[in-house]
Amino acid sequence: MDSDNRKDRSDLSRRQFLVHSAGVAGASLGLSATRAADSSCPGAEVRLGFIGLGDRGRQLLGAALASANARVTALCDLDPAKLKRSLRIAEAREDSGSGPQGFTNYRALLDSRDVDAVVISTPVHLHLPQTLAALAAGRHVYCEKPLGLDVGECRQLRDACREAESRGQLYQCGLQRRYNPRYRESVRYLQGKEPGKILFVRAQWHGVASSRKNKPWLFRQEKSGGLVLEQGTHQFDVFNWIFDSPPLAAVALGGMNNPEASAPLQDTPDHYGAILEYPGGAKVQLSHMNYSIPERRFSGAYELVFCERAGVDVANALVWDTSGKSRELCGIRGNETRLAMASFLDSLLEGKRPEADIEVAYRATLSSLLCSRALESEGKISWDELESS
Repeated sequence: MDSDNRKDRSDLSRRQFLVHSAGVAGASLGLSATRAADSSCPGAEVRLGFIGLGDRGRQLLGAALASANARVTALCDLDPAKLKRSLRIAEAREDSGSGPQGFTNYRALLDSRDVDAVVISTPVHLHLPQTLAALAAGRHVYCEKPLGLDVGECRQLRDACREAESRGQLYQCGLQRRYNPRYRESVRYLQGKEPGKILFVRAQWHGVASSRKNKPWLFRQEKSGGLVLEQGTHQFDVFNWIFDSPPLAAVALGGMNNPEASAPLQDTPDHYGAILEYPGGAKVQLSHMNYSIPERRFSGAYELVFCERAGVDVANALVWDTSGKSRELCGIRGNETRLAMASFLDSLLEGKRPEADIEVAYRATLSSLLCSRALESEGKISWDELESS
């Protein structure tokens, strides 16, 4: 990253991370730690249980079934139809001859001796209790973002994951852009010297409401935290990654402008616009809405970064110089969900910290909550104000 950005960057979160990391540096992590007392467990594969088998859960299930390092041993969902469908998928893909066991109670799944790690993809309000229960049961955890619904939940989960790390357990958050080759190469380029200082970022996430009508929980504030938290955390994580820092402050405005198109949205905004301030003076402008037109010029997500000597389309790994000449930074696309799952499995087998670990997830989720707080107050909210609340 440009020296001006580095010089001005707030390093509080980095110091906290380093202090914590020093405390667990000597701990054995991954399966080598949690399987130490059970010599009957094979070391070359991870036995996975899945909690939540909706659209995202089945995507993660498919990613696990595609890996030679995973064996799916347990599936759980409250909906019998979703459970049955996922059991059929797993049974058709597993080569062991016996498919996974099905559960409708996640605590029963956690009691199974055939599960090393759990993959949680349930509504946001369940992330905290289910992750805490999994850690207490001695399981490693891959959980979808965000951490929780408020700062208190995030802090509680962060502390629990730090404690679990001292016992050798790993936590990875579902921030899969961290594993996307194009995002990785774009961020590497932006943190180098060639583009110069980052001046401004323009980003959007415009979705089509009709695609979300099968997720009623998404449209209730007490279950999802709204669009800002449940969906926006991905992009807030990208911003933090680019700047190697959480934002210093945020302002935001939004509301419900199109209730008919946004149904069944009930008590969450269907659109908002936010400006975030990062160390070094750079600003991020984000537009997020739920009722976009299904055409590429209106819909979709992107992050465009304006630098002193270049412009970068992060998602597509494209860079333009000041003469308008462009080049591709990375031609590899890859399936980021499969790559994230593969990295989780590697972390468990090799005993290494995941890249999208609890510290990354904490900063990403609090960045979303910072924007949510600014949206509620219709004023400027600082990171320090949020963390002290």
